[in-house]
Amino acid sequence: MKNIIVITGGSKGVGKELAKEFLKRGENVCIIARTKTTLEKTRIELSKLSDKDIVAYVGDVSDEKFVKSFYKDITKKYNITCLVNNAGVGRFGTVYENNKQMIDEVFPAIVYGTILMTTYALPHLKKSKEIVKIVNIISQSGIRAFKNESVYCSAKWAQEGYAQVLRAETFGTNIKVVNVYPGGINSDFWKQNRNYVKVGVEESFASTNEVAKIVVENLYNKQSLVLKDLVFEQTHMNLE
Repeated sequence: MKNIIVITGGSKGVGKELAKEFLKRGENVCIIARTKTTLEKTRIELSKLSDKDIVAYVGDVSDEKFVKSFYKDITKKYNITCLVNNAGVGRFGTVYENNKQMIDEVFPAIVYGTILMTTYALPHLKKSKEIVKIVNIISQSGIRAFKNESVYCSAKWAQEGYAQVLRAETFGTNIKVVNVYPGGINSDFWKQNRNYVKVGVEESFASTNEVAKIVVENLYNKQSLVLKDLVFEQTHMNLE
């Protein structure tokens, strides 16, 4: 069977750019996202860049039923060599403004999605005779506290905690865990959070392509040297 890389949140932003970079490396790519129209548009766009396999699945990675059916289907045709947990939603506000709706929007993709996608990937990854990788696109919000990000930081800290335990429990196996901590990224992420970041501010952030290139370049190192953590230093990040 062919090898494939699975990317959640793969229809736009960093996920889409990661898919492009992996295709440049000659990889087959699977992208997952919830919105069918955006996902199909991205699949078509990617197909014009490479003759490699580009597979798209519409689904919610926080839905266990979908996750189970996804792996049952994809593993009939492909060997998964890398899972990129990239899906995520951000909602911002002060600690006085938090509510259950914000929590219910943020936690599923980031926390439930990471855990479920990884849990059901592990049996397949363990079968590989080669080194395979689980890449968690976390955030500096997963290792630092930022004002107005209490819900988002909480979800990212939960993702960080899970990723550290995952690494501890897979240590010494063929499964390598790579955690990525970007700072601000210029993407559509901020359009739904204008109460937090004003129009134009995100232009000072790193581009999605820049982040994706750095991540993928660092994943293709010698087998004897496995990247552990990739922390981005933000040279300029002004949210005002």
